[in-house]
Amino acid sequence: MAEGAALVVEHFDEIVRPDGGTVRLLAREGDTLRVGYRPGTNEACETCVISPEQLAEMMRDLLRDHDPGIRTVEVNGLPD
Repeated sequence: MAEGAALVVEHFDEIVRPDGGTVRLLAREGDTLRVGYRPGTNEACETCVISPEQLAEMMRDLLRDHDPGIRTVEVNGLPD
């Protein structure tokens, strides 16, 4: 697994962890990165919780610098 992709996943896991969320690297298949995501909750700010679509978009943006070979990010749900 490319180190850049792993660093990006770890970065986003740290962002969502305070609200009880989790981001896990599942696989890299060609130019696609598959991650598992379980959103947390934030009762004080429900719109502050990152949606799966937002997560994929933000990860793609950061991966352009850290692992430009990845063009697609697939976000899959993780069980509770």
